Amino acid sequence: MKTITLAALGLSVAALATPALAQDALPIRILPNAADVGAAATSTPAFRAEALRSDAASIEASRIALERSNNPRVRNYANRVLVERKATTDALLPAGTSLSRGGTVVSDNQGIRTDLSNPVGLVLAPVTIAASIGTTVVGGALGAVGIVDNSPTEPGRRVALGERGIQRIEALKAAPNGRAFDRAYVDQQARSDARTLALYDSYAKSGDSTAGRRFANEALPYIADEHAHSANLAVRYGG
Repeated sequence: MKTITLAALGLSVAALATPALAQDALPIRILPNAADVGAAATSTPAFRAEALRSDAASIEASRIALERSNNPRVRNYANRVLVERKATTDALLPAGTSLSRGGTVVSDNQGIRTDLSNPVGLVLAPVTIAASIGTTVVGGALGAVGIVDNSPTEPGRRVALGERGIQRIEALKAAPNGRAFDRAYVDQQARSDARTLALYDSYAKSGDSTAGRRFANEALPYIADEHAHSANLAVRYGG
């Protein structure tokens, strides 16, 4: 069993050893329309936010896949996504924090009240970040107020989804049957994995943090392999 060490951006290192992470990656493939990642190619806070949003949407989609799909290939891929995206989420997001709707890292442990009538939970009190978390790492989130998910302790629910992620989840929930669900899920994941691969590849080359570039380079083979699997599934079962 192979072990990979993912260096969190200036934070603790997460050591991972699982069968799903032990496979050799296929060559990197990036779709042309996924290559432009904007500020996230260089900015660590922007990269972190985009990578976490990608993780969260893929985790939520894959949870739904395990509830709705009866296709063993789709289910095996969904399980793989849950393992690998939990790993990158844990490496990128310090324990006890969540990513706000605005893309900043906020503390979960401030006794903050939330309005649960809002689907993503509106934070009603100022948020402070634990002193042990450096402001350069979290993107200057000290004192920030934002919107966070209502289940911050769960991987994938520690992150407020962007509009693209929300639309992805809504489309999956609207699938009328198992075959339509599988088609929507694998097509979504193939496109999402291509964007995520472009994000990691760009940041690995140009990111403004040495530790961040090291993390991205270590994670790239697994992101590439995940994309190879989703692309193959999309060819076989997609629309």
